[in-house]
Amino acid sequence: MSTQGRDTEFTLSDVTQIFEARTDYAEPLTASEIAEELGCSRRTALNKLHELEDGTDLKSKKVGGRSRVWWIPVNV
Repeated sequence: MSTQGRDTEFTLSDVTQIFEARTDYAEPLTASEIAEELGCSRRTALNKLHELEDGTDLKSKKVGGRSRVWWIPVNV
């Protein structure tokens, strides 16, 4: 992963790796959890998650007033 800093760029691959590195591949994550793992702002994580959702099989679901969780579907 990249080191945090003003000029740090986070790639879609950085975000995908967070999902793929977990023991429970199907567990949904929040943007805040992604941001914490990357060491970036929640807004940066949200931008990357939306971009991934538009271009990959990443899914999301609203789970509260303003809360959303993200996951990669597991095909059984």
